[in-house]
Amino acid sequence: MSRLFAALTATVLLAPSIALAACLKPIEGTALNMAGLKSQLMVTALSCDTRDRYNDFVMTFRPTLMRQDSALNSYFLHHYGRGWRSEHDDYITQLANVQSENGIKQGTLFCQQNVGLFNQVLSLKTAQQLTDFADGQPMVQPITYEVCGVTRKHVYQPPVLVQAAATPATPVAGQTVVAQQSTTAAPATQKRGFFGNIAHGIGGIF
Repeated sequence: MSRLFAALTATVLLAPSIALAACLKPIEGTALNMAGLKSQLMVTALSCDTRDRYNDFVMTFRPTLMRQDSALNSYFLHHYGRGWRSEHDDYITQLANVQSENGIKQGTLFCQQNVGLFNQVLSLKTAQQLTDFADGQPMVQPITYEVCGVTRKHVYQPPVLVQAAATPATPVAGQTVVAQQSTTAAPATQKRGFFGNIAHGIGGIF
């Protein structure tokens, strides 16, 4: 697995939008949904220091992940011919970018809201359960696509955690109230930079 994470040092660029057919075969839709799930778990692993859990996911479902990778390759080969590898890599790059940008929007709550995704997938027992999960809760994607004969599912959204603001104490008459500086701004800035690094490196692992 060390080579898997070493590949994150690769630099990739945001590519033009991927063109898709009017609707996809179910096997193609599942392949894209699985790619979205795997990418989301990787972004979470890197930003929340849960690499071990990502490795557990990969080792548990390795045969399924390999089959889905092959299905994804077949889709691009069928639709793009000799240029399929470039189109495939462009898609993976864009996928990492949009998911990382989504993490930036969640700011310092990202880990609280997304680490639980590992609990959900690692509780699954079979390959069918995993693909059903991916199809039932599709992740953020850089493209919009429909699966022929299947009702479109809502994109997965982690629960929104809102921290209640502390109620300021009522000052006693004649007492001087000293305002306290907020200490929450700096972590958000740090996370933006970290996610930016992920967006430009994660594409190399697929």
